[in-house]
Parts: sequence; structure tokens; C-alpha cells
Amino acid sequence: MTDLSTLTSWHADWSGLRVGVLGLGLTGFAVADTLVELGARVLVATAEAAPQQAALVEVIGASLFEGDLSTPPQELLDLDPELLVVSPGFRPDHPLLLWVAAQGIPLWGDIELAWRVRDKVKAAEWLSVTGTTGAAETARLAEHIVAASGARVAAVGNNGIPVLHAVRDPMGFDVLVVELSSYQLHFTGTTAQGAISPLASVCLNRGEDHLDWHGSSAAYAASLAKVYENTRVACVYNKADVATQEMVENAEVIEGCRAIGFDLGTPGPSDLGLVGDIVVDRAFHEDRRNAALELTTHGELAAVGLGTTQNVETVLAASALARAYGVPAPVVRDSLAVYRA
Repeated sequence: MTDLSTLTSWHADWSGLRVGVLGLGLTGFAVADTLVELGARVLVATAEAAPQQAALVEVIGASLFEGDLSTPPQELLDLDPELLVVSPGFRPDHPLLLWVAAQGIPLWGDIELAWRVRDKVKAAEWLSVTGTTGAAETARLAEHIVAASGARVAAVGNNGIPVLHAVRDPMGFDVLVVELSSYQLHFTGTTAQGAISPLASVCLNRGEDHLDWHGSSAAYAASLAKVYENTRVACVYNKADVATQEMVENAEVIEGCRAIGFDLGTPGPSDLGLVGDIVVDRAFHEDRRNAALELTTHGELAAVGLGTTQNVETVLAASALARAYGVPAPVVRDSLAVYRA
């Protein structure tokens, strides 16, 4: 039996680990492909698969069960899995997940696996993004700003390429802007060894969404709030949405991590906001109590299609993430001037 607590690096000994992978979408295939490369014995279980998908599973060297998953298939029982990795499409009350819990089999999501093996080439810094609306746009804009600083960066996750593809890129990345759905966040932090620890994180807002999947508004909010856990430098929140501030206040973060607010009003000493027409940073510079750094103007944002209220909020959130990474204010301004929404 493999001690899963030792599997916190690509370079750990994953050989022979018996793993069931639940689901065969983009995420499920990336999980299976990664585990096979690591030397694990992998069975993919899915309700249905396109012929091309099924053929690819065989090509990479994994096994496939396709059919009814309301009860554990015999192939999964025969594998006697030491671990299951679940795709985010599986609801927490899915019969197979209830069986997994009853059996006491460890259950990870793709994000936990990606965090554990992120050091294959180089361990990139993670900037984590979630929210009911605007997360994909914020991730893309943060990627654009960070890239302007010269860092090798990719927006990955829920609406980008799977995180596991990025961590296996042969050139490696300096930064990954990881957009996380509430589904993915639900399955993170199942173990201390697999709890992600981003450099900076943001929940843009919290509406009422995906309640059929999560079961309640409280459960949905609890999943979104996981984005802030173990953040090291900056927990960025929306001052216009009190729920995001409460998430930060209740998060267990790394000592020294700061709460950074943003909204369209005049910013306080740890905020980003607007002074008249000017978008400013009063969070990431030495004299933040007495002065602000200009990042851009509303007129300049409007000229590149970013003048709406929602887009300005996106700019503030993405800029906060980039500034937490260390992108200089002039680089932020220059990158925004050439961005196209």
C-alpha cells in the first residue's frame, strides 16, 4: 500500500499506485495521462465515451470502463484502488462518490493532483481566481499583464487548458493563473499534503449559482471560499460584495498574507480603486498610507474596450494579482494600453 502522504512531488515514487479516474472529459483524460506517465496503474470509469476518447485511453496505457456508474463496476472492484481522482462533473452526492466515502478510499480532484506534481519542470507560482461571474476574463487579463513583465505565464483551469497539461509543459512556466470552478474547489484541500498554497487569490463575487450541484447556497459559498485557503501574499476581495470579504476574514492563510480590497470607489491603504478618473493602487507600494500609484485611467480603459463597470472591476482584480506577483505599475499600465477585450 502506497503512503499517499509521500506523493507531494513529480519526483516521488508513484509507480504501481492503483488509481481509479472518474470521468473522461478534458480533465479526466489529463488526469489519466499524467498518472500513467508517473507510472501508476490507471482505470478510467465513465458513463460514456466517444470512440476517439476510448481509443486514446488505450493508447496512453490506461484501462477503461464505460457504462453504468450507479454502483461500483466490477473492474473498479478488481483494481482495488488506493486512490480515486474525480472529474469536477461528478456531484458530491453521486452514488459512486458515496461508495468511495463509505469505503474510506482517498478522493482527490485534478487540482490537488496538479499541485502535488507541479515541480516536474519548475514549480510555477499560482494566482488563483474564482467567482460566480467574470473569472475567465480576469484570468486572461492577469495572464496578459504578467506576460508583459517578461514572465512565462499561462491562464489555465476551468476555461483554459487543464492545469495538468501546463505543469507537464517541457519548458515550464513562471506563473499559472488558475481559474477554479466551484466544482473544482469543492474537491481541493482533501488532505494537508495536497492543499494548494497560491501566491495570491481572488473571489470576484458570490451570486446564487450551481445550487443543484452543491445542494445549498451555504455549500456553494463554502466551496468558493476555499480559493483563499493557504494564500501566501494577497487575498484579493471585492469590497462591493461583502460575502467575499467575509471569506477572507474566515480563511486560514499563511502568516503575513494581506487582505487587498478593490472597488470603484476611493481606495484605502490596502486597496485598489478609482480616484476620479484614475485607476490607482494603494496596496502594493511602500508609501501606501500617504500616496497612490496610478495604473491607468478610465478613458484609457474605454479606448481598449474595458470601460464598463464590470470590465473596470476585472482590471482592478487582475491588476491586484499581477501586483502581488511583483509586476511594476508602469508595466501594468503599458500592458493595459494594448489589451483587446
